[in-house]
Amino acid sequence: MGYLPEPRRFGGGSVTDELIALTARAGQADDLAGPAALHALRAAIERCLEQGGEARLQAALALAPDAASYRMLWEAIARSIDTPSLATGAVVARPFALPVVFLAASSKAARIAGQLTDVAAMQALFERSNALGPTRNFGLSNALCSLAALEALSPLAVFRSVRSLAADVIGDALPPEDLHVKAGQEQTHLRFLVGAGVSPVDAPGFAETAANIGAWGRDCAKLLADQLATPGVQLLALPRPPKNMLMAPHSGRCAQLEAAFNLFASNAVRRLRMAVGDPSIILSAHENAEIRVTLSSPFAPDMVEGFCWPLHPLDDLGEIESMVRDLFADIRLNDLRVAPKVLPAERASGVALYPRCDEWDKLCASATSH
Repeated sequence: MGYLPEPRRFGGGSVTDELIALTARAGQADDLAGPAALHALRAAIERCLEQGGEARLQAALALAPDAASYRMLWEAIARSIDTPSLATGAVVARPFALPVVFLAASSKAARIAGQLTDVAAMQALFERSNALGPTRNFGLSNALCSLAALEALSPLAVFRSVRSLAADVIGDALPPEDLHVKAGQEQTHLRFLVGAGVSPVDAPGFAETAANIGAWGRDCAKLLADQLATPGVQLLALPRPPKNMLMAPHSGRCAQLEAAFNLFASNAVRRLRMAVGDPSIILSAHENAEIRVTLSSPFAPDMVEGFCWPLHPLDDLGEIESMVRDLFADIRLNDLRVAPKVLPAERASGVALYPRCDEWDKLCASATSH
C-alpha cells in the first residue's frame, strides 16, 4: 500500500508555547499517562477561554507542527467547550449540529427552501428513538444552515453559551441557506440542522447519545426529503450523526466530499469502461494542499476524468486513501497507484495537473520533494 505524502504546511511548533507543549505531551503519553496529559491540556484551554483568549487558541493552532497535533489540539478545544469542569455548575446547555448531505438532480434550475416545515416532527423522532438520553429541554431550529455560517461561529461565543445555559442564542448567527440546484447534473449540497439540549455536566450530551444513526437515520432522511420536496427535483437526504459545534463542520465537509467522490467515481468509471475498458487510477498529493484522483487509459490519453479533494488541517490522509482504495476495490478496479512525492498543482501550461497513467514514470521522477 502506497501512502500519500503530506502536502500541507503546518507551523514549526514551539517549546515555549504552553498549549503546544501540552499537546505534544498528550500525543507522546502512554496509556497510563495519556488521560492526565489530556486533562491538563483541556484545563489550560478552559482557563484560556475563561480569560477571553480565543486569539491565543488560534495562535497555538497555527503553531501545530503536523496534522496529528493540530487534530489533537482542536479536538481538545471542542471537548473543553462541550464538557466543562464540574465547577461550572450542575447542568450545561450543549449546542450541536447534525450534518446532512443532499443529493439532488433536476432537469432545470431549481431552488429548495432551507427551512423545515415541521421541526416538531423531527424532534419527536429523536424522542421516540431514545436518542436524547439524559438531555432535557431539547430544541431544534427549523433552519438548515450552511458550512460557512457554522465555521464562522466564535468558539468563545459557544463556550459562553454552554455555561450560561443560553446555547439557543447562537441560532441567530445560523440563518437558513437555500439549496440552489443546477440543471442537468447530479450534485451534492451540505446543510446542518442545529439545536441544543440541557444535560448534567457529567452526563453525555445529544451528540453522544444520538451517535448510533441506525436508530433514527432512515426516518430522519425520509422526514427531510418529504419536508423539502420540490416539484421537478429528485432529492435524497443523507443525515450524519450529530457533533458538537466545533467538530460538526469538518464532519459534514468530509461527508459531502465523500458523497461527491462516490458520484464522480460511478459516473467516470462507467464512461471510461464503455469507451476504452477499465481505467488506471492515480492518487496524488499536490503542492496547493489538494488530493487528486485521476482516471485514464493508455488507449485514449486524452480521455481523463479527475476529482479534487481540497485538504483541511483536520483531514487524515490515511483515511482518505483508504476510502478511495475501498471504493475502487468494490467496483473491481485494481490498478491504483499512489504518487510517492508531492506533485505540482499545475502543468507548465497553467492548467491543473491531473496525471495520466502514460506519464506516470516521468511524473514520479520529476516530482518535488516536500
